[in-house]
Amino acid sequence: MNVGDRDGHGRFGVLDEDADGLLCHECGRRFTHLGLHAWKGHGMTADAYRQAHGLARSRGLVDGPTRQTIADNARRGLPGKARFVAARDPAAASAARLSSGVGMSPAGLAASRSRPGRGRLGTVVVCEWCGVEFCPLAGARKRRFCSRSCASRATRARGSGR
Repeated sequence: MNVGDRDGHGRFGVLDEDADGLLCHECGRRFTHLGLHAWKGHGMTADAYRQAHGLARSRGLVDGPTRQTIADNARRGLPGKARFVAARDPAAASAARLSSGVGMSPAGLAASRSRPGRGRLGTVVVCEWCGVEFCPLAGARKRRFCSRSCASRATRARGSGR
């Protein structure tokens, strides 16, 4: 199946969002929290739903306002979770994800193959914040951090004089 082909009620590799919410590929109804609906309504985890319909792993299955509410609640609650913040290890999380063997979604693979020359550089870069090694995309030659999270932490540390 190719990106954009008919897939149930939606299109393979495309998450249809409008003012009424996100379109469920399985039943055709719209929801603000599609991951929760997939579990309760169809017995599928969010990852299984993404895989079945060719959606990127990094794509959240919640609409914009709901995503903002979840992020705001998380930001408010994080300072009270000092043990979590202290134990957080982005390098270990990346290593665990990579060792799990879960690759790119079919849509992601199709998209990366359709843009020749836009793949990964052949060089390994070490993140300036956490020290994890990564291979940046060709369009991001000057990238110094493995993630936005590490870049944000480095920026905050510079601002606090660390």
